[in-house]
Amino acid sequence: MVSRTHIFLCSKYFNISKTSNCIFQNISKTSKLFYCTTVDIVKNKIPNTDIKKNNDTFNNMDHSEKLINTIVIENNKNIENNNTKINNELEQLHNIKFLNVNDHNLNDSLEDINEKLPGPFDRCNEDLSHIEPYITPTYNFAKFADQSNTIQQLVKLGVELYKLERDKEVIEMFLSLDFDKNIKPYIQFLSDCGVTPENLGYFITRNPKIFKEDIDDLYTRIRYLRYHNFSVKMIESIVNKHPPWLSFETREIDKRLGHFQHIFKLNGDQIRILTVKCPKLITYDMRRIKNSTFAVTEEMGFNKFETRNILLEAPRVWIRAKTEVVKTFDYLHNEMKISHTFISREPKILICRKSRLERRHKFLVELKRNQYDPTKPLYVSLSNLISGTDIDFCEKIAKQCNLYCIYCT
Repeated sequence: MVSRTHIFLCSKYFNISKTSNCIFQNISKTSKLFYCTTVDIVKNKIPNTDIKKNNDTFNNMDHSEKLINTIVIENNKNIENNNTKINNELEQLHNIKFLNVNDHNLNDSLEDINEKLPGPFDRCNEDLSHIEPYITPTYNFAKFADQSNTIQQLVKLGVELYKLERDKEVIEMFLSLDFDKNIKPYIQFLSDCGVTPENLGYFITRNPKIFKEDIDDLYTRIRYLRYHNFSVKMIESIVNKHPPWLSFETREIDKRLGHFQHIFKLNGDQIRILTVKCPKLITYDMRRIKNSTFAVTEEMGFNKFETRNILLEAPRVWIRAKTEVVKTFDYLHNEMKISHTFISREPKILICRKSRLERRHKFLVELKRNQYDPTKPLYVSLSNLISGTDIDFCEKIAKQCNLYCIYCT
């Protein structure tokens, strides 16, 4: 078969396309002649560049020529892949030789190290204070006191961190804040609002989450008070007395002030006096405030005028536990025979514990000085009855300092 093909190729007049068809039909693809013939045909007939540029010419070729071109392209790809593999192998061999050449240098450098490692019982003169054991998630600030500048600065300000450790969210917040970048602007704001440096620690202890509030919102809450005719001194008193005030939204504060003004028929001056005297009452739980209002008006029987006077003079009656207030009132009204009018004039006595009030009243009964009517002589004020220490009460109210030991026992 090979001789026939050779004679056919050597003929004078022959057709290249027919010759290629004959080769592909009669010669095995594994033969060297097959490979050489395809390359020569492509070189003489259609180069690779022309195939890429002229797709129309490729489409017009007959079946055999298309087959030849496809095979040539695949062979070229295989040749390129083989060249790439060869280059990679050469680079690897070169690296191995380089390592073998410099292997003695590496061994020499290791031999130069003659440092003797310390034994387990040798004295250690190195500072190892930076080394600390791994500690699982903690719930106090002690672990971070040495590394955190924020914690150190808060301690200097007088913040009672041990009171905040129960709240894991507060611990994570302080550890994530940078003192100069995140805390200083708030301290400057509080200073502008009248919080003195010695009171900063108390303020942050009572309201540590103020650092989560937007600084613009805090300015808005101060401007709201100024808009409703609160003076600068009033605002300073509110912020210093009740730090959580600034964490309430303006709408919520406005709603609560409106509630007290509507229920107790207060004018503008009265609502401002109430806010300054007891800002905690404005932000207190509204459900408990309504329960206390019901107790004062319905259970104790005070009228609207008396209730308003109690609110303005002793607003903490609404904060104290309702049951304790009712017990104190019951003893005043039923045991001591004090009228609603006298109680409403000196309402602070409702805040006193029943046990303290009972003990002092019985002491005056023994001395026959239990006179609480202001229109009669030897009058004892209800406010004086519960104020001061036991010594002051014996000396100034009972006028019997030598009976103090009997009173105490």
